[in-house]
Amino acid sequence: MNKIKLSVLLSLAVVLLIGACKKDIKEIGLPGSKVEGIKASWVLTKAVQVDELSLTKEAANIYGYFSNSSKMPNITFTDSTYSVDTAGLELNFFVAPNGTWSFDDPEFPSTITFNPEGGSSFELKLNGPIRSQDNLRLSKEVHKSCKGKATWAMSYNLEFKRN
Repeated sequence: MNKIKLSVLLSLAVVLLIGACKKDIKEIGLPGSKVEGIKASWVLTKAVQVDELSLTKEAANIYGYFSNSSKMPNITFTDSTYSVDTAGLELNFFVAPNGTWSFDDPEFPSTITFNPEGGSSFELKLNGPIRSQDNLRLSKEVHKSCKGKATWAMSYNLEFKRN
């Protein structure tokens, strides 16, 4: 009889231990709108130039180049338009002060296409998520032509903080 009681108690203990290891599943909710995540005024906080042809991807911090001006470069996004203030800077990534923009994929964007007023459209890559708590990270790839073949030579990695 004692062996039966001991077997029942051990079986009960095993069942309780297995049930105790069950992980709780937490709901994270629906993904946030990427358009709502980008709609804001942003100010440049970081700028790095990367030599993509170098074996070690040598990088230079060029933020000081921008901080020498009286006002930091900034960009404001609405639902479909953007405006930038890069007055007085020789290195302007946005061509014109105003234009329209769009994501390549509204649900999972990897690039932003800019259509500046009076200029040709261009794309900047997204280097991170677009949520209300994140900084905006963009990169501009610079290609050069060598023997008729386009080669990725350099990139500018820009980081903007919500203003």
